[in-house]
Amino acid sequence: MESKALAKELGISRTEFIRRALRHEVQAIKARLEREAMAEALKAMREDPVYLEESEEIQAGLNECLPLEEDRWWQAQS
Repeated sequence: MESKALAKELGISRTEFIRRALRHEVQAIKARLEREAMAEALKAMREDPVYLEESEEIQAGLNECLPLEEDRWWQAQS
């Protein structure tokens, strides 16, 4: 049995080896499902006219120049 040989090589019981393998697989499945859910959410956002309008407004705001602040309030006064 391959699992028995690998467990022996790792210095753990076959039961512990299987426990770790299952834990690893469960984590991998959860990660895949999370990625798929994120992809679906992004797809829904791309097709949502309200989201698209809001994101265009945000992008326009980011492209605006900041006003000049001649008093330099951010610098410490000595």
